[in-house]
Amino acid sequence: MRHPREIPGRHGGSVPSSATHTLLVILLLLTILQHWRLFGRSHHASASTLPSRRGPRPLLPRTPADCPHCPEAATASAASVLPYSQLKSRRGRPKSIDTTGFACPHPDCRYFNNNDPAVHALVGYGRHDPIQDFYCQACGRKFSARRHTPLYRLSSSAARVAQVLHAVAEGLSLNAAARVFNLSENTVQRWISRAGQHSQSLHNRLMRVLTLPHVQFDELRLKLHGTAEAAWLWVACDAHTKLIPAFALGSRTQALAHQRVHEVAQLLAPDCLPVFSSDGLALYFYALTAHFGQWVQGVGDRRLHWVVDVRLLCAQVIKRYWRRRLATVRQHVCLGPADAYRQTLQGQGLSGRIQTAIVERLNLTIRRSIAGLARRSWSTAHSLSELALHFEWWRAYYHYVRPHAGLRQPLGHETFGQFRSRYR
Repeated sequence: MRHPREIPGRHGGSVPSSATHTLLVILLLLTILQHWRLFGRSHHASASTLPSRRGPRPLLPRTPADCPHCPEAATASAASVLPYSQLKSRRGRPKSIDTTGFACPHPDCRYFNNNDPAVHALVGYGRHDPIQDFYCQACGRKFSARRHTPLYRLSSSAARVAQVLHAVAEGLSLNAAARVFNLSENTVQRWISRAGQHSQSLHNRLMRVLTLPHVQFDELRLKLHGTAEAAWLWVACDAHTKLIPAFALGSRTQALAHQRVHEVAQLLAPDCLPVFSSDGLALYFYALTAHFGQWVQGVGDRRLHWVVDVRLLCAQVIKRYWRRRLATVRQHVCLGPADAYRQTLQGQGLSGRIQTAIVERLNLTIRRSIAGLARRSWSTAHSLSELALHFEWWRAYYHYVRPHAGLRQPLGHETFGQFRSRYR
């Protein structure tokens, strides 16, 4: 006889009534949950299609002064400032010292970086023959005319510093310059370091959007004081203008090759693709192919593929030596057809031959001009950082001060004087 609280099962067994009630409650909860999901999604979907009453928040426009990286912020803010002549009283003596080209160096001044004499509030302060001081009537502070120059806070005259730097740029060593001008070597090194830092900022400002038709690469082997391993000076040179757009100091590795080619690529104009030539070092090929090209995604491909620019032309001059003598010389075009390389050089007015004579002649000029790079010299550099600053100063002297008689376009005396006075 069955128990009244037992229900027969499917296979003849029995299931308690309490378990049946629990199972029914679970099924009911699952049904309600599924119903809520379906109708909740449709409700939210219909609610999202309804037009919003308030709409998105309006965005307010910004000015260039709000961008911390915009180089035109200081110029835009300075141009909108009211001239100081309209704010001050008409009483007082007129200006007797010209303030053209000078600006207040304090950022909290309303005439900060404004070099217009009709707008800023600068007047000559005191009578100092070697160093002229200026006084800003707007912020009430004075500053030296040598502010933000290599001569700042130097007691020596500008003519004496210029003579020392001129002699060092022409090949005089540090200890020889110290003996000739009766100075200490630390003083000469400090002046060269200051000139190198400002020369670097000068090149970063002026060397932009360059059009270089033919770029040649080469390296110079150098020796540092107290080190057994040799270092290398990587030089890039334009064959037409003898310009040195980039250089690097370090070991002969792929990283340095990428660094120099990257600097050259950043300085070029958007539509400029030079013709490259170098020695037999294979590192240039990898660096050039990694910087001149574009990412392309083919039909059916999921990934992007790097494709080298078809206009890129690069050749190498491979030299073989036997017992320290030149045995064979072989020219090889590693990128592009040989006929296109020759025709491109002939279109630029060159002979069309694959050669690196321009940069090799520049290497001789560098070794004759920098005492630390001369062969079999006692004036070896102590560190790469000092040598880099020395080379930065010599490069600025080579570009803007030293007259070049080998250029096809002659440089007039007035232009040479303008470059010289501008750098000083």
